[in-house]
Amino acid sequence: MKKALICIVLALLMTLPVGVGIMHIPGVAEWFSSGEGYEFFAPLFDALGADGSESHSDVIFGTLYLVSFVISLALAVAGWTVVGRLRRTSRN
Repeated sequence: MKKALICIVLALLMTLPVGVGIMHIPGVAEWFSSGEGYEFFAPLFDALGADGSESHSDVIFGTLYLVSFVISLALAVAGWTVVGRLRRTSRN
């Protein structure tokens, strides 16, 4: 339980920087400005009832931060595992 809580807290702390990093990947801004990004999210807009540019932005940013949280959680778990293995090998 302690490990899971630590990993979740670390993931929450890393979510914003990872989200900013995702937005700075070359091609993401061009993808949205060309309209293909909005076409990709169209089914999600329809499912959530998003109507208008503000609602579309909310859905896009919510999805971005959900994805960045999942990536951050995976990184936190991987980091915790690596540190645990290094501690066990240094004890032997």
